[in-house]
Amino acid sequence: GRDHWSDCFSVLLAGGGIQGGRVIGASEKWGGGVRDRLVTPLDLLATIYHTLGVPLDTHYEDASGRPVSIVGGGHVIQELL
Repeated sequence: GRDHWSDCFSVLLAGGGIQGGRVIGASEKWGGGVRDRLVTPLDLLATIYHTLGVPLDTHYEDASGRPVSIVGGGHVIQELL
Protein backbone atom coordinates (compact mmCIF):
# COMPACT_ATOMS: atom_id res chain seq x y z
CA GLY A 1 0.00 0.00 0.00
CA ARG A 2 0.79 3.72 -0.19
CA ASP A 3 3.71 3.25 -2.62
CA HIS A 4 6.12 2.07 0.08
CA TRP A 5 8.99 0.26 -1.65
CA SER A 6 6.78 -0.98 -4.48
CA ASP A 7 9.78 -1.69 -6.73
CA CYS A 8 10.99 -4.72 -4.78
CA PHE A 9 9.02 -7.76 -3.60
CA SER A 10 9.34 -11.47 -2.87
CA VAL A 11 7.56 -14.35 -4.60
CA LEU A 12 7.53 -18.04 -3.78
CA LEU A 13 6.99 -20.52 -6.63
CA ALA A 14 6.76 -24.30 -6.43
CA GLY A 15 5.80 -27.23 -8.66
CA GLY A 16 5.09 -27.28 -12.36
CA GLY A 17 8.71 -27.76 -13.40
CA ILE A 18 10.13 -25.00 -11.19
CA GLN A 19 13.48 -25.99 -9.67
CA GLY A 20 13.49 -25.66 -5.90
CA GLY A 21 16.06 -23.96 -3.72
CA ARG A 22 16.69 -21.00 -6.03
CA VAL A 23 17.05 -17.37 -5.08
CA ILE A 24 16.88 -15.04 -8.06
CA GLY A 25 17.98 -11.44 -7.54
CA ALA A 26 18.59 -9.35 -4.46
CA SER A 27 17.37 -6.13 -2.93
CA GLU A 28 19.48 -3.22 -1.85
CA LYS A 29 20.34 -2.84 1.83
CA TRP A 30 16.95 -1.49 2.99
CA GLY A 31 14.83 -3.67 0.70
CA GLY A 32 13.31 -0.79 -1.22
CA GLY A 33 14.96 -1.36 -4.57
CA VAL A 34 16.52 -4.02 -6.75
CA ARG A 35 20.28 -4.48 -6.40
CA ASP A 36 20.76 -7.55 -8.58
CA ARG A 37 18.74 -9.32 -11.32
CA LEU A 38 15.51 -7.41 -11.88
CA VAL A 39 12.54 -9.76 -12.40
CA THR A 40 9.20 -8.23 -13.35
CA PRO A 41 5.64 -9.48 -12.81
CA LEU A 42 5.48 -10.05 -16.58
CA ASP A 43 8.56 -12.30 -16.29
CA LEU A 44 6.73 -14.33 -13.64
CA LEU A 45 3.70 -14.57 -15.91
CA ALA A 46 5.84 -15.69 -18.87
CA THR A 47 7.53 -18.32 -16.71
CA ILE A 48 4.22 -19.71 -15.45
CA TYR A 49 2.73 -19.84 -18.97
CA HIS A 50 5.91 -21.52 -20.24
CA THR A 51 5.78 -24.24 -17.58
CA LEU A 52 2.09 -24.82 -18.39
CA GLY A 53 2.95 -25.26 -22.07
CA VAL A 54 1.16 -22.12 -23.25
CA PRO A 55 2.98 -20.62 -26.27
CA LEU A 56 4.38 -17.22 -25.30
CA ASP A 57 3.57 -15.77 -28.70
CA THR A 58 -0.17 -16.23 -27.97
CA HIS A 59 -2.24 -13.07 -28.40
CA TYR A 60 -5.82 -12.13 -27.69
CA GLU A 61 -7.86 -9.31 -29.17
CA ASP A 62 -8.82 -6.30 -27.09
CA ALA A 63 -12.21 -4.56 -27.38
CA SER A 64 -11.11 -2.73 -30.53
CA GLY A 65 -9.81 -5.89 -32.21
CA ARG A 66 -6.09 -5.19 -31.71
CA PRO A 67 -3.85 -8.14 -30.79
CA VAL A 68 -2.42 -8.05 -27.25
CA SER A 69 0.39 -10.35 -26.09
CA ILE A 70 -0.43 -12.57 -23.12
CA VAL A 71 2.99 -11.82 -21.59
CA GLY A 72 3.65 -8.25 -22.72
CA GLY A 73 7.41 -7.77 -22.55
CA GLY A 74 7.94 -10.62 -20.08
CA HIS A 75 10.65 -13.23 -20.49
CA VAL A 76 10.97 -16.71 -19.01
CA ILE A 77 13.13 -16.79 -15.87
CA GLN A 78 15.55 -19.44 -17.10
CA GLU A 79 17.25 -19.80 -13.71
CA LEU A 80 14.06 -21.40 -12.37
CA LEU A 81 13.83 -24.15 -15.00
